[in-house]
Amino acid sequence: MKTFGDEYAFSKTELKTLKEIARGNYELSTIQTTLNIKPSRLTYTLKKLQNKDLIKITRKGAKKQVSFSSTKHAVLLKSLLSIYDYVDWENILKDKAIKILSQISANSNKQTDVARNTFWRYTKDFKSRGIITQEDKISTQFSALTEFLAEYQNFFSQKIANELSDKSVILWQHNLELLIRIPKTVKAPNRNFQKTATSLFPLYDLPLFSNFDFYFYSPTKEILKPEDAILHTLLLERGNVRYSTYALLLLKKMEKTIDQTYLLREAKHYGLENQVKQMLEFLQTHIHPNKQQLPTWENFAEKAHEYGVNA
Repeated sequence: MKTFGDEYAFSKTELKTLKEIARGNYELSTIQTTLNIKPSRLTYTLKKLQNKDLIKITRKGAKKQVSFSSTKHAVLLKSLLSIYDYVDWENILKDKAIKILSQISANSNKQTDVARNTFWRYTKDFKSRGIITQEDKISTQFSALTEFLAEYQNFFSQKIANELSDKSVILWQHNLELLIRIPKTVKAPNRNFQKTATSLFPLYDLPLFSNFDFYFYSPTKEILKPEDAILHTLLLERGNVRYSTYALLLLKKMEKTIDQTYLLREAKHYGLENQVKQMLEFLQTHIHPNKQQLPTWENFAEKAHEYGVNA
């Protein structure tokens, strides 16, 4: 499955170009001479940076000039490169490094599509440079880096969602994994995205009416299981009893084949571990927990009967 990983990452030439622009070298001819690259290579690099909405190109007389765009992530990156001009960002942020730094910045235990040994090698280098601490957190000295990473990921998440539809609404996002809602009337042929949540329920003989379809994008997860559909349904609106009831219906319907180990592991990633444990206990004991995120057993049994699920 095609992902946006290559477009998200930076090449060494892109970062060198951005550093020159941050230093006030706006003319293309000056940048080309300073970096000692061919015109075609510079053109290709600038195109990639435009696709990231980091730069804009204007003409001043007979010459072309390039400058940072006014998008928030571009402004933050310009500030980062200006404040820490002495840092060789072309070696720190290149290739897979930005994915790893984003994961560290988000304090995520969910692995990206980077191999473990690669992750360890980059992390070791970041620590030796003082970019991250021994506790695997970005150093407070580089707080500007944390701000840029967060905003850049937000920008790219929206870019990915718009690839699905310009009517996309992001309901949840983390490390370029996205849960997206679009109107049911919108045709979504893009195979980078998989239907999920209640949009998958008809596959399990649980046809639910909705004005929306829900899609999931992930750089790593190529196949969605019923366990994923359950968790994504809970993410549609956290704490909503209606969606909790729908998730319980599928959990009960598939209880003989559900992989609880996988379900709980993924639930932890979404911050849903406690709720899922309560749901599993609820189906066993029929006792309502002292929280309002689940239905009463009587209401659930009624809904289950309505959909032909044996409660």
